[in-house]
Amino acid sequence: MTIELTVDEAAQVRLWHRVSQFLFREARLLDEWRLREWYDEMLTDDIRYSVPATDVRGETADALGLIDDDAARLRQRIEQLLNGEVWCENPRSRTNRMISNVEILTDRGTHLDVAANVIVYRFGHGRSDAYVGKCRLELVVEGESFRVRRRVVVLDHETLYEHGKLSVIL
Repeated sequence: MTIELTVDEAAQVRLWHRVSQFLFREARLLDEWRLREWYDEMLTDDIRYSVPATDVRGETADALGLIDDDAARLRQRIEQLLNGEVWCENPRSRTNRMISNVEILTDRGTHLDVAANVIVYRFGHGRSDAYVGKCRLELVVEGESFRVRRRVVVLDHETLYEHGKLSVIL
């Protein structure tokens, strides 16, 4: 028995595939420490990258976050990482990202609200850490591709005590 997709369903599958491929490329650039290329080619000028605190659940505007970067702060973070100014990333960690459960939550025409699960394995300095969480993105449509305007990574950890630090971009 063959199941044929309707035109709308086929378009949704193609869009999901394009979004997934975009996220996979982003993960590869981050894993390969091609951070400038990632910043220049995959982010909007008004990017916002945040990682809320692990001990706060729910949406609270006044909650202290682990990371809350605008474009200028993110560019500074990248330069510090690449120039060896972050002591715990000198030498650089090796990372391996797993992206799964990619879902387009809303198609707003000019941008998409996307959710995905993420695991970032980090190896270095005789340690291995796994950062597990959910990623929420706002992807601005740009031709046949996208750019990230918002990137929020909500970690599932209750604490990062075991990890000691969060020095890589999730």
